[in-house]
Amino acid sequence: MPDGGALESDEIDQWLAFSPEDDGSAGREPRRVDPFVIFGIVLGVVILLGMFLLRPTGASQSQSDDLAALGIPTDFHRATVLDASEHPCAGIESQACAVVRFEITEGPDESFVFVQEFPSAATMPELAPGDRVVLSRVTPSGTVDAIGSGPCSFDADTQCVSLELTIDDGEGGRKATYELFPGDEAGAFAVGDEALVDFMYESDQLEILSVRPADPQSLYQFADFDRRTVLIVVAGAFAVVVVALGGWRGATALIGLVASVSILLMFVLPAILDGRSPVLVAVFGSAAIAYVAMYLAHGINRMTTIALVGMTAALVLTVLLSTVVVAAARFTGFAVEETSLLTFFGGIDVSGLLLAGIVLGAAGALDDVTITQASTVWELQEANPSLDRQGRFRGALRVGRDHIASMVNTLLLAYAGASLPLLVLFVVAHQSLGTIANSEVVAVEIVRTLVGSIGLVAAVPLTTWLAARFYHADGEPAARS
Repeated sequence: MPDGGALESDEIDQWLAFSPEDDGSAGREPRRVDPFVIFGIVLGVVILLGMFLLRPTGASQSQSDDLAALGIPTDFHRATVLDASEHPCAGIESQACAVVRFEITEGPDESFVFVQEFPSAATMPELAPGDRVVLSRVTPSGTVDAIGSGPCSFDADTQCVSLELTIDDGEGGRKATYELFPGDEAGAFAVGDEALVDFMYESDQLEILSVRPADPQSLYQFADFDRRTVLIVVAGAFAVVVVALGGWRGATALIGLVASVSILLMFVLPAILDGRSPVLVAVFGSAAIAYVAMYLAHGINRMTTIALVGMTAALVLTVLLSTVVVAAARFTGFAVEETSLLTFFGGIDVSGLLLAGIVLGAAGALDDVTITQASTVWELQEANPSLDRQGRFRGALRVGRDHIASMVNTLLLAYAGASLPLLVLFVVAHQSLGTIANSEVVAVEIVRTLVGSIGLVAAVPLTTWLAARFYHADGEPAARS
């Protein structure tokens, strides 16, 4: 054949053998309901049913309470830098520290001036007056119910102050008594005050390590710069560019983007936190996102439905393949540091979470590939109405090959970019390529790339064949919009 990259005739014939040409009698038959309309409706019902069965129950709210009980900040408030100056560090006068004053601009301690000391180091943030920042706030874990006095437990001749406390341990609260040793600031507490309680469980017995007054100075820490204004400006510029080029179609794509984020935040993440199967949640969440986003962006028509069919089939293949590979590779799911925090909570399948990440990552690329292939078939036919089914398939598949070649490289660079600091550390440690690839954090990204790419490759001929075969509906071209 003239094009060395084109499929051989016998290969194309194998694809087209499943779709014999119409003999011209279709136009004389009564018009029937488009089967793709029926499929779209059935798929939508299945997705809704799956989401209903996997719906969040609200148990994830207690997970947030558990984090607070562990002393991990779950509350953040904005503040403004008033001034920053350099002084000897408290307790280590030979070392210089930056002392920064922040004015809290929102939350329960609005207008309070918080002071934090930063040791001079490469990781120290560069703060200047007027900078807008975000401070983390630790939620007090105890409440003072009563204050009493009596002989100390370690010396009957010494008087101690005892605090009756209600401690929020993430399980409904527990009553406990804590003895303040002589010299402790007993006067700093009053009945009804919140307190910072450090505690632990030993043999299922609650042991209080310390109790401190919950004054704002001990509750806050610098967390990050406030970037929300920049993010809003960039998002606005993105929306303007998309609408300017895409018009109404671009506007509906933005609506689909908002819907996708909503599904992730309101269904996928809460359902996983509630202990639902991460893989099933990811599959139905991805399908729901694709269903809403594709129909909104590209219209309710045969072309979009064909793309959705191709994506669904390739997504199922990706799930099956990734399940086998992850099990064979014996991934633990703990390659990422943040995952270790999930061990504090029961019911979360960490290895399943890894699979869910692979599925969600592949779903976005599959959306792109399948809609491109279906759209290419439509554009080829509209540009050259004389094309037969074989011509449509052959031409669109050439585009698909080029798309796949660039997409695989794109996935590799995306994952490499996300892991770049780690890869630099490996190089500094003079690790061999085999050692680097064998480490779980890198091997996971390799599996994401390869398994996702297999799904993409499978989606191209399947979607192209469906689009070429079913471009005509009852003898008439299927409308795009």
